[in-house]
Amino acid sequence: MLHAGVDIGSKTVKLVVLDDDRELLYDSYERHLSNVRETLGYTLARARMRFPEERMTIGVTGSAGMQFADLLDLPFAQEVVAARTAVERRIPQVDVAIEIGGEDSKILFLTGGEELRMNSTCAGGTGGFIDTIAGMLDMNAGALNYCAHGCRTVHAIASRCAVFAQMDVRPLLNEGVPKEDIAGSVFDAVAAQCIAGLACGRPISGTVALLGGPLHFLSALRERFRLRLGLDDAHLEVPPDGHLFVSEGAAFEAWDSVPYGLGELIGRLESVPWDRGATLERLPALFATDAEHDAFVRRHAALAAPRADLSSAEGRVFLGIDSGSEAIKYVLVDEQGRVLRTYYERSAGSVVEAAQAMLVDLWKHLPLRHDGTLAVEVAHACVTGYGEELLKRAFALDSGEVETVAHVRAARELVPDADFILDIGGQDIKCVWLRDGAVDDIVLNEACSSGCGALLSGMAWSMNVRLDRFLEAAVHAQRPVDLGTRCTVFMTSRVRHAQKEGAELGDIAAGLAYSVVRNAVYKVIRARDAASLGRRVVVQGGTFMNDAVLRAFENLYGAEVARPALAAHMGAYGAALIARDRAAAGGRSGLLSRAKVERLASSKRTEVCGRCGNACRLTVTSFDDGDAVRTFTVGNRCERGLGDGAEDNGLPDLFAYRYKRLFAYRALPEDAAPRGAIGLPRALGMYDLYPFWHTLLTRLGFRVVPSRLPVAVLRGQALETIPSESLCYPAKLMHAHLVELAERGVPAAFLPYVRAEGPEGWSCPVLAGYPFVLDANVGFVHERGMRLVMPQVEAVLGDDGPDGRLAAALQEALEPVAHGLGLEEVERAARAAACEQVRFRADMVSAGRAALALMAERGVPGVVLAGRPYHGDPAANHAIPGLLRSYGFAVLTEDALPAGTCSGGAGKGVSGPAKGGRQGEAVGGDAAPVRAGSADDGGTSRWEHPARILRAARFAAGRDDLEFVVLYSFGCGLDAVTVDQARAVLKKRGRSLTALKIDEMVDLAATRIRVRSMVAAREERLGRGDAR
Repeated sequence: MLHAGVDIGSKTVKLVVLDDDRELLYDSYERHLSNVRETLGYTLARARMRFPEERMTIGVTGSAGMQFADLLDLPFAQEVVAARTAVERRIPQVDVAIEIGGEDSKILFLTGGEELRMNSTCAGGTGGFIDTIAGMLDMNAGALNYCAHGCRTVHAIASRCAVFAQMDVRPLLNEGVPKEDIAGSVFDAVAAQCIAGLACGRPISGTVALLGGPLHFLSALRERFRLRLGLDDAHLEVPPDGHLFVSEGAAFEAWDSVPYGLGELIGRLESVPWDRGATLERLPALFATDAEHDAFVRRHAALAAPRADLSSAEGRVFLGIDSGSEAIKYVLVDEQGRVLRTYYERSAGSVVEAAQAMLVDLWKHLPLRHDGTLAVEVAHACVTGYGEELLKRAFALDSGEVETVAHVRAARELVPDADFILDIGGQDIKCVWLRDGAVDDIVLNEACSSGCGALLSGMAWSMNVRLDRFLEAAVHAQRPVDLGTRCTVFMTSRVRHAQKEGAELGDIAAGLAYSVVRNAVYKVIRARDAASLGRRVVVQGGTFMNDAVLRAFENLYGAEVARPALAAHMGAYGAALIARDRAAAGGRSGLLSRAKVERLASSKRTEVCGRCGNACRLTVTSFDDGDAVRTFTVGNRCERGLGDGAEDNGLPDLFAYRYKRLFAYRALPEDAAPRGAIGLPRALGMYDLYPFWHTLLTRLGFRVVPSRLPVAVLRGQALETIPSESLCYPAKLMHAHLVELAERGVPAAFLPYVRAEGPEGWSCPVLAGYPFVLDANVGFVHERGMRLVMPQVEAVLGDDGPDGRLAAALQEALEPVAHGLGLEEVERAARAAACEQVRFRADMVSAGRAALALMAERGVPGVVLAGRPYHGDPAANHAIPGLLRSYGFAVLTEDALPAGTCSGGAGKGVSGPAKGGRQGEAVGGDAAPVRAGSADDGGTSRWEHPARILRAARFAAGRDDLEFVVLYSFGCGLDAVTVDQARAVLKKRGRSLTALKIDEMVDLAATRIRVRSMVAAREERLGRGDAR
């Protein structure tokens, strides 16, 4: 008897045939490109050629398998169960098995208590993720694997979904990071995601098997798993048929079922009726008739920039370049602003090479006089986009401009009465509101690019269809599929479902066009309705060159909008106009000549920066044009890494001051600490209450040992202990700090549960309850013998000193490590600790007053950089405070603002109602407490730290010399609400908010765009003379 197993996954169809001795007789591994039914029929037909008459039991598994098991009346096994069965039969010596598929991954703990786990809906850390990034780099997975073996430097890349990863990869490409390093970093990110997202805090130990297609075919990926898990050859199992294990498991699960001939099965597959897409929800067609489409095309072709013939041009010309996330463009204009030539090509992951080809095209098309000299002279070249700094250095361009400003400049040139501009590019969305022709507000997508062109191009690529054909089909679709407005990865699942239901290509493409604009309007702009955007709306960017996307937006908006004929070139067009504005009379561009462009050579080296404590690993690219060498540096977390010798501007950075002041406490010498050592992990709540806890424990006779990770790294034991991939990054960092203390042999760690810091506001649930999460997941720490001291504290500080319930809770928790500890001793220590916490907060307010005074004296602006206290961790804030300071801003924290601005919650003189004044008003130097419902602008919160942010927003909104920037973490529901509340507070005063969403991704390129956009909006606001 023969036994077959079929695994119908999200990307492939696998079939195996075994004999009674479990020997593999036949196997097939085919990508189905979403044509699942056809590929299954082809796979079975090929197997029938080998086994024309034999009968066999047949089991089915896989994410797409259940539907076909039902259609063919075959036994179905859930894929995790099938994987376990195969491992038990094939490699019973294994303790843990990790299997990666096209859009799912699994981990099987087979000893020490069996657990079978599978990833969530998100396809991060899977083969589909690898395929997406490989396509972005213009290669397949095999070529990515080859590149990864040459990796020398691993960069931080998020792998929880391909969309976020592209936000990391694109800046690396635009900054000239070698593809080898990017490929290795992608595989490292996949390994990290699988370990953290699947193990969820359970140690991966013993013998580990690596299974599934990606781990079978991609040797560099296997190596990254081996390094991440610290495995030697004796504890690593890589079966030669590991990519077929799940299908073999299906065969084992159906071992005793009814046998069939393959011919019988093929006949049944062909005869089963299939109602294509009957269960799918539908949307209105983009165009009701062809005539409607024709009228639409004519209308949008009318908005064109003035043009002139380049071949007859003379005199000075001006070059604008846009190095975008997916393509590189240029526009050349004359002194009248007429367009002489345009250029558009995909960068295909090689920005410098693409720019070389672009500039050769420019020089090749410039007209010549009869004597062979150029008839025109490039007077100025301006560049914008993600690759701005790289191309400026590589090709000696004259200036750069942030892309929001370039796009606004172009739009105002063509549509002077525009009051709203929406630009959707490959990976970003720019929304600009104009008032009286000047910028009134700017909003950019925070990180996710699910409403951008990358979604459409990625979907087309995954379906093996050219993008132009994909979108042309959308235009003519009559029954678009409603794919929702959620994250790209979840929409991918909806697309897969639609394909399995038999939806037509055009219906899916049109549904995606609707999804892109819905995400832009409702997720990024967060408009109540599309009509609230403005009266005269201009849309631009490469994505809007697609008629399907534009029509979907007009249908949603409910009116006609303006799309310039240069929509895909608007960044370059704006840069060209800016170049014309900036060109000096009679000046000449420093742009490299054609000969220098063609012979430009580059080389790279890596070095560790020693200019500050970050110790960044830098990639330095040298560009040699034969006459001069220019360098470009990436990897620096602060401006010192550029090594350009720029002097410090002397502006206050209260983030740096706070960090230094917060941890400026000395520990007792060993001989002066009768109760021994106790560790304080410098993460989460310690960034607010460290002065309190350090003082209290020192007064009780402990030698306080702080963790020493100025820039924590989540690797090894720390990574394995994280219980959920959806945790915010600051919570994940707590694991690194605790593991570091355990590795140093610290006997105990102090991890208080704090429900509220003061009487008026609650602590974040994650921040408050995280000690219990750690206790349940840090097996490594317990194995090292470290005791976790976890007092449960209702409140730390009252209106007049420490909370009255505090001492008893501390005495009970500390008793096991401090025998004979008396209640009165704890009470005395708590009073001293409360006084020190008051002193710390008073010092912060004093530093804030000094900073505001210096701003007034020097006439410089400042930024209130708000966020949670733990965003003061250098690992969490990625040197963003220093970046803001480098743009000429003094940087203030929300707890450094004058009293009455933020919650004191720190005892007498700092907390408590302001006597004789309104809530939030500075009276006698005292701060008012946080009270629900105290504001008339909707900005209230019962949560301690969100309330501080809202008070800080009110303070910044009332001062022309302050901008408001808020840091918030992925996965934080409270912060997501708080940011919207703060934005409303500022908007009521005619001011805007800049939100920077942060986690382990270190993408300062995107942050710089947001900061420079804020600067541009500020300049426009002040130039217009707005008082608020």
